[in-house]
Amino acid sequence: LRRPSQTASSATTLPQRNAEGKQRQRAVGVRAAVTQQPPEAPAVKEEKDVQVVRLTDDTFTLRGRCYERFKFEVEYGLRAGTTENSYVIEGPEGAALIDVPDRAFARAFVDAFVREAKDAEHLAYLIIGHLSPKRVDSVIQLAKTHPAGEPPIKVFLSNPAHQTLTSLVPADILEATFDLQIVRAGDTLDLGGGHQLQFILTPTPRWPDGLTTYDPKTQLLFTNKLFSAHVCMGEDFDVGGIEAYDMHWRYFYDCMLAPVAKQVDAALKKLPVAAQFAPPCYAGKTGLDVVKADVGFIFSRLLSALNLDINTATNLRLSVGGSRKGAMPGVAGEPLVTAAICPLHGPIIRNSVTELVREYKLWTDEKIRQAEEATVAVFYASAYGNTSALAQAISRGLLRAGVGVETINCEMATVAELQSAIQRCCGFVVGSPTLGGHMPTPMKEALGVILNEPAAKGKPTGVFGSFGWSGEAVDEMEQLLKDGGFSFGFPPIRCKFKPTEGMLQICEESGRDLAREIRKGKAKQRSTSAKSAVVSGSGVEQAVGRVVGSLCVVSAISGDGDAQSAMLASWVSQASFNPPGVTVAVAKERALESLVLVGGKFALSVLGDKNAGAVSKQLLKPFQPGEPRFGDLPTKQASNGATILADAISYLECTVQTRMESGDHWVIYATVDSGDVLDEKTLTALHHRKSGSRY
Repeated sequence: LRRPSQTASSATTLPQRNAEGKQRQRAVGVRAAVTQQPPEAPAVKEEKDVQVVRLTDDTFTLRGRCYERFKFEVEYGLRAGTTENSYVIEGPEGAALIDVPDRAFARAFVDAFVREAKDAEHLAYLIIGHLSPKRVDSVIQLAKTHPAGEPPIKVFLSNPAHQTLTSLVPADILEATFDLQIVRAGDTLDLGGGHQLQFILTPTPRWPDGLTTYDPKTQLLFTNKLFSAHVCMGEDFDVGGIEAYDMHWRYFYDCMLAPVAKQVDAALKKLPVAAQFAPPCYAGKTGLDVVKADVGFIFSRLLSALNLDINTATNLRLSVGGSRKGAMPGVAGEPLVTAAICPLHGPIIRNSVTELVREYKLWTDEKIRQAEEATVAVFYASAYGNTSALAQAISRGLLRAGVGVETINCEMATVAELQSAIQRCCGFVVGSPTLGGHMPTPMKEALGVILNEPAAKGKPTGVFGSFGWSGEAVDEMEQLLKDGGFSFGFPPIRCKFKPTEGMLQICEESGRDLAREIRKGKAKQRSTSAKSAVVSGSGVEQAVGRVVGSLCVVSAISGDGDAQSAMLASWVSQASFNPPGVTVAVAKERALESLVLVGGKFALSVLGDKNAGAVSKQLLKPFQPGEPRFGDLPTKQASNGATILADAISYLECTVQTRMESGDHWVIYATVDSGDVLDEKTLTALHHRKSGSRY
């Protein structure tokens, strides 16, 4: 392991080191308190296996595959399965394993590794790009394969991952099997044969241990959570490109990375990815160098068309002027030439490198712009991942409603970071687990900072938390904020054990409610010039308002039936004859939006002109998060599980096929599986408007 020389500007002072030490103690404190987990909900049975795929002559991947929804968190909401990807690089100086899978794959993963690796018993290096408590079992299983008397496995990991590993792996296993090396920015590891691995720290509040690895020999970029997707289509690579996987990449980004857009932006700037066959960069080139760049690009385009394997394509490209040196972290202007992006979940990205990196930048820029207009700070700590899942769902609701999110993991945040976040935000939420009948120390300290910050006064708030037995932490937070004179944007959220889909829906709706309150406050602050702009566009708005639609009720239900919602809709239209299909426009801030993903089921009740008033009155009233929408209206259940209005004149049972993003709405195209006319005499209710700026 080689470290770059330390400059005076990068040296830490004693007070800084003391502060860092205190922060590490706070972070370990939450983990140390987790000595006995509460009873877990029954596990869902999944079909799983581990597959070995050769990427190059000396690099392969172990892909743990699950074909059903793998876990309860929002990020798995598309129900497209997932993969847990680990990678092995076999160099002359020893083999390096990059990342370990979730404990569900631990035994099968180790068996596959021992079977496939040329010298598995003498694994020299383990590189941890991300480590959660649920991956520690795989580390322990791996340690059991290490023969006694062999040199310890050198483990390269970030400081937060080091804290997790040392707090959860028994000390005797650590001492006997591993030699821990904390990675600093710019560190490298030479495996021999050109495999001089480069380490790039890419932390986020959700994954403070993020570590990316680049191999200049094969031009493979190992990005852990970045560029991941929870999908298992049976393909190892992104066959079909951006068209086939865009929905899955975007969904993962929206769930996991959109709330930390600023940190994602910082990570992307550290990773100046250029696809292996991308157009040349002429920066700093003159004369013959420009000609060489052009010739190299023409030749590389020919190679791209041949669809060669990664190994052959990389060697041929390097033979026409390429370099095995990727951009070192901090070297401006140098591209990180990438044959494939190797994420922790989903397909290995070879065909869509340029497109996906561009999309990431666009998504990130949009979320940062959104955050500059209005931001909610989400403060949390999590013991088992349940509270972080709640924070994730609330953040998704906030983002869907058009408000930016800044996520702060209180286990890692400094006092200055907490103060800065509360000063910038327009509102905030606080989440905590209950450990030993109380809030953990990091949350107590964070809440103290918030209560003592003058800028926090008058900002709407909310509290949430998970617990195994009694849940006192939520009550403590609520009472302290009430005593401080804060107003609440949604009722306190209490989750026992793991959150269900219904609980996650409540969290998402709570986030949407808080976002709407903040946006209303912002609307009151609009300037006169903004109002003038609205008036000047009134002619267009009035013209659009003359577009008439039938009045319907859309009712959707989650795959396990635990979450459901409904809304009044008039932007409904037939879209195809064969197969029969309809389109429905759903606002991004609607609670129902997260239930009408591709593959989702819903029912469409068409209202008659005689009873539309009563239905509209019921569905247009404000609802608490998770509150049933239909009230006392007579209903019946469709065969797909959704709800049908008994007084509708007809109904359709539909399956979502595609979704198109259209400004502040999603246009849903769905095929009609079944339906019937319930009232042949009554005419369809129509929704007449005078303005196209509102429903």
